Amino acid sequence: LVDGFPAWSAARSSDLIRAYSVAVLKSNTWPGACTFGFDKKFENIYIGFGHKYSSENYSPPPPPPVFEEYTTDLEVTEVPDPTVADEQALLAMQQEQLEREAEEAEMEDDEEDDD
Repeated sequence: LVDGFPAWSAARSSDLIRAYSVAVLKSNTWPGACTFGFDKKFENIYIGFGHKYSSENYSPPPPPPVFEEYTTDLEVTEVPDPTVADEQALLAMQQEQLEREAEEAEMEDDEEDDD
């Protein structure tokens, strides 16, 4: 028994012509589970959520509290994106710096060779 009800409820598809009616059994334990049969053939079907019947209504737990906004301090600030001209100027400056470092390394090599 499920909360005072039998585990299965039986019914016929039609009472008009009993010879051709289909027998239907519905589960009271697993809502959505059905068995139907005619003559010596039967099938089972389940269309449900995978939860047993419960007389208490299901109530999901409440969601967690919403987080506070991230507080920004002086270290975290927003700045506008650089323009294409700014990026090209930065790349040119980095290229010049690489060339200067290469020249300095070459000069050091020449000084070592002189010794």
